[in-house]
Parts: sequence; structure tokens; C-alpha cells
Amino acid sequence: MSSRDLKDLHASIRHLAEQFIAEANLALKQNNPSIEVRLICTWRAQAQQDELYAQGRTKPGKKVTWTKSSAHNTDLPETPHGDAEALDVGVFENGKYLQGNNARELGFYLSLGPIGERFGFVWGGRWKTPDYPHYERKNWRTER
Repeated sequence: MSSRDLKDLHASIRHLAEQFIAEANLALKQNNPSIEVRLICTWRAQAQQDELYAQGRTKPGKKVTWTKSSAHNTDLPETPHGDAEALDVGVFENGKYLQGNNARELGFYLSLGPIGERFGFVWGGRWKTPDYPHYERKNWRTER
């Protein structure tokens, strides 16, 4: 089971993540008060990451992740303190999760990317295979 708790983030990004979520909510609520940005994943066990990776490869469904060694995984040697180095956010409208499946919904996620980057996060929306809800600590594999 994954976590949505800020306390499961690496200490170096916990406060930044909190500020990012607050600023993201302010930005989106200006034009649409029924929109809310929430954490949808911080920590994720390696077993769960393996299951997600199998989806669309050895198990039915569409591919949802492109890596076996995610910054969400606390079971990795790269996260020696057991803290997640990444967070995923979700955009909700009147409590309903918006997945970004149409231009309007995707627009919300695209507007969040630069906000997260201002807080020093690497945004998955800039990757070759975009992951718009994903933000991670720069150089999380090498810097401690």
C-alpha cells in the first residue's frame, strides 16, 4: 500500500512539498474554486512498484510506469533513510479525481509543473514519456 503522507517524504523535500501543494491550490482555485490539488502518492513499497511495472508488460492493462526503481521506493539503496524522494499530486474537482484525459484536465497538470519546478523539483511532465503528476528531488540518487 502506498502513502499520501508528507511525513513519508525525505526531510529535505517535506516542507517544499507542503509549500508546493499550498501554492498549487492557490493558483488553481483563483479561476475555479471547486478545484483542489492533493498528494496522491509519496512512499511506495518496492513490491507495489514491481506490480505497477508488470502492468502492460506481463500483466493486463496499460503501462503506468516506466521504471522499476522509482524515487517513491523506500526499499532502494538510494533511499537509505527509508524516505520517499518523490511525490505525485492529483487534481480534484468537487472531490472527483481528474486524470488529465482531456485538454481541460491536462491543462491543470500542465499549469502545476512550473510551480513545482520553482520549488526545486524535477517535474515528470518534461520527460520523454511524460508523467505529469510526478515531482522528485533533483539528484536523489547521488546527493544526500
